[in-house]
Amino acid sequence: MWERTTVRLTVIGSGPAAPQPDSPASGHLVQVDGTAVLLDCGYGVVGRLRSTMDPRSLTGVVIGHLHADHFLDLAALRYLHPWDGAHDGRPAVWLPPGGRTRLTGLARMMSERPTFFEDAFDLAEYRSDESFAIGALAIRPTPMQHYVPAWALTVSDGTGARLVYGGDTGPTDMLSEAARSADLFIAEATLASVDEDEPSRGHCTMEEAIGIAKGSGARHVLLTHYPSARRAELLAAASATMTGASSGVSISTVVESVAQVSIAVPGLEVEISAATESARKAATASEAATASEAASQSWPMGLPDASTISG
Repeated sequence: MWERTTVRLTVIGSGPAAPQPDSPASGHLVQVDGTAVLLDCGYGVVGRLRSTMDPRSLTGVVIGHLHADHFLDLAALRYLHPWDGAHDGRPAVWLPPGGRTRLTGLARMMSERPTFFEDAFDLAEYRSDESFAIGALAIRPTPMQHYVPAWALTVSDGTGARLVYGGDTGPTDMLSEAARSADLFIAEATLASVDEDEPSRGHCTMEEAIGIAKGSGARHVLLTHYPSARRAELLAAASATMTGASSGVSISTVVESVAQVSIAVPGLEVEISAATESARKAATASEAATASEAASQSWPMGLPDASTISG
């Protein structure tokens, strides 16, 4: 069994709901101290995960919401385990409220027995704002703003390192609060324009995601859940924010208090360590000054039309 004392995040899939040519749907692997937890398991994730680790060695999987691009590859993962079930090597699979019933329905749609998933997985349903443990990691789900019930996932280890995976959500104070002073904030950047979204808002633009990161005092923001056709534009925008260059993208003002901006691509690895207490206090002290500024301004992106994006 491998051991790792520093938390590592590996991007397995960074795509949105529409299938992409070079990335699975949502899947982010967190590893530390012999624990391996997959955050979301969208279609294509399990096959890509095999290039990083044996999916059968996963300690657990946590699903943030029950849209297909975030949980459907649980079916693929199940077929890697013995068909008749197992007593050993069973991953913990944590689901949103009502998730067990949904998996029973999925098993029937797959022409399998209703207990197909629970015969190989240790299934559980989490509750909002109640932490649970998988191996060396503690995970806390926080309700977000999406078209269906959805949760952000805060993951922490024994050293205080803290990763916040926002999942699918529109811009909301709940996300800003969850991401407060995070060592790594994984934020969706699905939309090229707010005009692509429903009035109720269930996704974020890149500028909104970075604005939330700035207001929350996150040390590092990793943008995910975007169409591959926009990757070059997002990489250029992230580079511009770190260098202060405009490159035709006017968002550098938004990220002046974010230490690092990155774009999620399959295979990307990020080492996560806890900020010092002084750094956390400094980030907290700056939030009051920056949050109102980030909320009251608008930064045009100048990104290309993405009318083919699927939420």
